Amino acid sequence: MTRPLPRTRLPTAQRRAQLADTAGRLFRLHGFHQVSMTDVAGSVGITAPALYRHFRDKQELLAAAVDRALDVVEEALARAPGTPLPAFLAVVAEAAVAEHDLWVLLQRELRHVDAVRRAPLDRRFAALARRFAAAVSADRPDLSPAAVRFATTAALAVLGSPSARRREPDPVRHGVLLAAAALSAARTREAAGPSDRPAPVRPEPVGRSAQLLDTAVRLFAQRGYPAVSLDDIGAELGMAGPSIYHWYATKADLLVAAFSAASARLTARHAGRPGLAELVTGYVELGMAERALFAVYVLEAKNLPPEAARRVRHALAADVAAWVDALTVARPALAEDQATVLVHAARAVVHDVVRLGRWHSQRGTAAALRATVHAVLATPVVGG
Repeated sequence: MTRPLPRTRLPTAQRRAQLADTAGRLFRLHGFHQVSMTDVAGSVGITAPALYRHFRDKQELLAAAVDRALDVVEEALARAPGTPLPAFLAVVAEAAVAEHDLWVLLQRELRHVDAVRRAPLDRRFAALARRFAAAVSADRPDLSPAAVRFATTAALAVLGSPSARRREPDPVRHGVLLAAAALSAARTREAAGPSDRPAPVRPEPVGRSAQLLDTAVRLFAQRGYPAVSLDDIGAELGMAGPSIYHWYATKADLLVAAFSAASARLTARHAGRPGLAELVTGYVELGMAERALFAVYVLEAKNLPPEAARRVRHALAADVAAWVDALTVARPALAEDQATVLVHAARAVVHDVVRLGRWHSQRGTAAALRATVHAVLATPVVGG
């Protein structure tokens, strides 16, 4: 998976840190279930038995990777007590760029850790989110508690967006832009928070094939693709797992069908070089209407078969490129790398708001999302 390092003897604490950091990087790149303890051990030049002297199993290794990344963020926040929101965000953005594995590990992989080992990590992140919300509330005393939560979710999504890329080519420059984009998200005036009125109810799928796909997508979104079996899917519909083969030959076929459906919805709007507003509206509409499908599209690509994964990477790259193209047309002074940072940040806002909490079920969320996404894309660039 990666070229192993020369074998050297390290102090125990240093070796544990090295293993946790390496595992976090591999889990982000390949997915928790695609990485073995042997892969991690080989990447640092030791044997698997030597690795087991430091970590009992892969879950413990993942928990340690998240724990170390949270340490970096907490240390950064300790340097910014009571600072104004712009300075607070600058500190967090620097940590987010440095520890860009964290958001993927929290959102995609941590669900594979058992509840006992996950609980302290969940508490630590919740405490960080409360500190973040307090900074937003102090900056915007006009907001209701619900609106503060919305602004906090959006700003945190922006700061987590570097995880969508392998590495930031210019971390210092992009960290500054990321902090400014998070501030844009937190200060969006039109996004004062959705109402408590329910959003329109999504229609039920018609036909057994559509019902199977809909059920599979919902379970994949809730539990993660590797944790769902065909028997699980069949049980939801009162069917035996093997009877699904009449419609889908394998579980992977269901995942491919889900990605094909999402890709078709997105690429349908690319004809004729669409403008930025059209792209934003389409993305928000898809996220709001197909929350589970959107979650699978965002989180489960690592589990696709190789050929399908290649097609999805191509489609996703084309979708991002369409946004970058539209943004540079709207803002010709913006460099392509800056536009790319803002596009990933803006799309991350949609990803998190529609997947987390109950925002997706509240009327007004779509309008608040569109306003926030446009605010992020309009973030001024210092010196740009």
